[in-house]
Parts: sequence; C-alpha cells; structure tokens
Amino acid sequence: MSYDSLALRLVVQELRETLLGGTIRHIEQANPHTFSFKIGRGAQSHWLTLSAHSLHARAHLTEKPLPGQKQSYLADFLTTHLRRGTVTAIEQLGWDRILKITVQPVSDEPIQPSPKAIIAEFMGKHSNIILIDATDDRILESLKRIDETMSRHREILPGETYTLPPQQEKLDPLTLDEAAFTELVGEEKEVSWRQLFNKIDGFSPTLAKEVVARVPETGLWEAFRQVIGCFDAQHASPQLLMDRNEPIAASAMLLHQVPHASSQAFDTMSEALTAYYEAVTLKEEMASERRTLTQALTKQENLLQRKADGLHADLGRAEKAEDYRIQGELLLANLHAITRGQQQVALQNYYSPDLEMLSIPLNPEQSPSDNAQAYFKKYTKAKRGRSRIQQLIADVEADQETLRLYASKLDAADTLAALQRLRTEFVANGYLKAPQRGKQKQEVGAGPFRRYTSTNGFQMYVGRNSQSNDLLLRQIAKPRDMWLHAKQIHGSHVIIRNPENRQDIPMPTLLQAAQLAAYYSKAHHASNVPVDYTWARYVVKRKGNVAGYVHYTREKTLFVEPAVPKSKDK
Repeated sequence: MSYDSLALRLVVQELRETLLGGTIRHIEQANPHTFSFKIGRGAQSHWLTLSAHSLHARAHLTEKPLPGQKQSYLADFLTTHLRRGTVTAIEQLGWDRILKITVQPVSDEPIQPSPKAIIAEFMGKHSNIILIDATDDRILESLKRIDETMSRHREILPGETYTLPPQQEKLDPLTLDEAAFTELVGEEKEVSWRQLFNKIDGFSPTLAKEVVARVPETGLWEAFRQVIGCFDAQHASPQLLMDRNEPIAASAMLLHQVPHASSQAFDTMSEALTAYYEAVTLKEEMASERRTLTQALTKQENLLQRKADGLHADLGRAEKAEDYRIQGELLLANLHAITRGQQQVALQNYYSPDLEMLSIPLNPEQSPSDNAQAYFKKYTKAKRGRSRIQQLIADVEADQETLRLYASKLDAADTLAALQRLRTEFVANGYLKAPQRGKQKQEVGAGPFRRYTSTNGFQMYVGRNSQSNDLLLRQIAKPRDMWLHAKQIHGSHVIIRNPENRQDIPMPTLLQAAQLAAYYSKAHHASNVPVDYTWARYVVKRKGNVAGYVHYTREKTLFVEPAVPKSKDK
C-alpha cells in the first residue's frame, strides 16, 4: 500500500505531539531521495524521516536515522537554513498527501531570519521536498527542480512562488452524513471502489477497496463509518500486514480485503510504517542481492559452456588421431602410385575388414613422402592433446557441477545473511570482483565544486576547473549570489549562495570567500592578493566556447591573504 492521506493524517498528529517546539539539531541524507532530521525537545531527541522516493515517499518518526548518511547540496542547504531552528507548526495541507513543517531559524545577527517551511509532497513519481520562505511562499530550493518544459501546471524553481498541485473537486469525508453519502455513491449493490476513490477526498484505492470489502458484513454506510473512524488517532489501530513473509501494507486498521494476511499491531502509525518500510527495504535488498548473484552465476555458466563447447570440438579433432596414422601408413605403402601435384588419392584400406577404398586429401605442393609425414605429425599432435583435452573437459564439468550446487544454495537462501555469505563465496571463487579496499579517502565534499560554510552560515562554492567554473556560473549561481575571483589572475570562481536575496553579504563571509578565491588561484603563495567581487548578475560568459572565461562589471576589490577554512562543510 502506498503512503496515503490517512497515514499522513495520523503521522501529523504524532508529529505535533512529539516535535512541536523542538529544535532541529542535525540533518543528514540517507540516499538521493531520503532525509533524516534530528529534532530535540527537552531532554529527548527524535528522528523524522522524509522521503521523496517514487515508490516509497513518506514521512514518519524513527528510532534512529536511516543508514547511508550521504550528504548533498540540498542537505547542506537545509542545514544552513534550518539547524537550531524551532519547529513552530506541523500540518497536512487539506486532504492532500502534503506535509508542511514551519521552522523559525535562529541567527547570531541582530536581524532574525524569516520563518522557513519544509514542504514534503508524497505523490509517487512526482514526490518532492521543497524549502520555502514562510512569509511569502517563495521557493528557496527543492530536491527536484521542475520547469515549464516538465510541467504545464506549476514550476518548482528557486525564486518562484510555491503553489499547491492542481486540486480535484471531491467531498470532505468527515462532513458527509448518510443521506449525502447515499446520494453520492448510489445503490449499495452497484457501488464500486472507484466511485469512492473518485468522489471522496482523502480516499486512496486501499481505503476505497476496504469500504467495499466490509459491505457484505455491515452494509455500505456502516462500512464507510468504520473506515472513517480510523481517521481519528484514538480509534485507529496501526497494523503491519504480511502475507507469506511479504509486506503488504502499513494500515491504520485491519484490512478485510486481505483476509489471509497476518498482522502485527503497533502503538503508533510511525511504528507501523517503520516496520513496513524496513520489511520493504529488506525485501528489495534481498532481491537486489539475489539478482546480482544470479547474474554472476549465469555469466559463469555461459563462460563454462563456451569453454566446454570449444574443448569438445578440440576433442572431436583429437579423436581423429588413429585416422591420421592409418592415412600416413597407406601413403607410405603406396608412394610409387602417387605423384606430386595430386590433390587426393584413392587407396585400398588394408586396416579395414571390408578393404574399402579410402580417399585421402593431399597437398599438391608436397611430395608423396612429405604428405605421409604430415599425417604422422597430425597423429602425434592429436594423440598428445587428447588426454589433456579430456582433463580440461573434466575440470569444466566439475566447475559446472559446482555452479549447479551454488544455484541450489541460491534458491534455498531465504535471508539476507545467507545471500551475503554466498556473495563472500562467489568472491572467493572469482565469480564476483572483490570490493576494492585501501583506496585513498576522497576529499570531503567531492563533486563538481568544493563546498564551504562561512562563519555567518553562508554556503560558499569553489570551482575545481574551468568546466566546473562554467557550470558554477551557468547552472548554480543566481543573480543575487555573490561572485568572486582573483583579480586578473587565473583561478577558481567562488560563489556565495544568497537564496534569501539579502541586499548585502556580511564582511566576514566576503573575506573568507575572497581568501578562498586567492587560495585557489595562481597567486596562492603570495601574501596579499587582490580579489574582485560583484553580484553574479553582473557576470556574463564571454562569447566563444572557452569555458571559465567571463566579463564582469560593478566590481569591488579586496586584498587578502590566501587561506582555506580548517574544515570543509559536511
């Protein structure tokens, strides 16, 4: 079951009880679409998972962060704007699968920053995580950027105003009385789950099907009332439903539509969701591991089969060893009857009980004697190779048998640990490559840009090369970002991100960024380097295809000593 409006409604109630008034202490990214927020309230800390996965988009509380801890630009951006901020509001927007968490950031500066809001949209492949300025709904950044070429309904881009997805005209399930409900869906015998799904807000296919599944026992109106009752956390009964150890759903109630499923009850919807997605993740990890091992076996089987085919072909040629000897003997016995230039000769085969005539191919360029010796050489070589080929065939057959054994083990492996043990054996046998160890640790923040955070909390990006500089200016920098470069000296572009469009950048940040520009330039050994800075909107790429070359105006100059922060932003 997908994460539906009911699940979100119950989770929102839990989040309000647990997180309101709490402080965001840490943000980390588990994978490209999932983030974990550590939020403290009093002496307790809680972890909130937000995921924009195309199949598993969701929000819920977890006891610990999801594994992975992969930092990214967006994780850094969220940390810069939200860390130490206070959670002031948590709401579900209407009956949509959209969660809004409002945060009041803190700052060491006299002027406090405006409140921010995290918008998490759980809509299948259109799922997204968006940070907005809560005062005017201006988008600051998002996990997925959507422009006019991707959607004709709305754009999700920094600087644009956030708007809700297109709304459908549906009725509020909590305000429907029996008369209105009956008028809406028609006769009980004719009702279908699609009618409920299409006409009642907040109803997922699972909830609509559940109403229909309960009709034979209770009648349509009572079935609807039972399902709607679970929209109140006090009447909900969070469940994990399984069928033959396969996760089916995390549900707010027992589902009559899957009568053969086993169930496990939980105190909260978040606990049921955590258990469900842990089971789903385990299932997917096992499927991925099984797929990898199966592909390795198939590849090895194909290699062995090709080797076996080649060896059997060699053996077929080797089996002709006795034929080569007989042909040589017959040629030697009949040298007087053969002349140079013949392409073949027919001789009576004295070694056959039937004494039939045997046609023997000849090399017309060789003498009769040389032709005979050539057949004796073929005989010697074929006889010598036959035993070796048979040995190699036996080796291949043993390897094939081993593969059949591993195929049986793979079929029987029903836990991730069993599959991982098989992987270890596959590596030891050479079916899979061993994981590379001992590699040098990659530079923190590896990627197209070096990333730093200033003492004032601004993100500073440094290009790594001319292509990186070009990408930084063309794709990353916004008009109100600050751009810096060593004056008339070859070096990296530096951008100070300014998503809030502040009218000025604090001098401590400007000096740090200028020191970076000086450090990542040809003048990094100098003690006093001039660095120009101007708003990015005054920087344009020069005509031509030379990456990294720009023209800029309205610049000012700082003189700084090259330096780099003690540690990079994580």
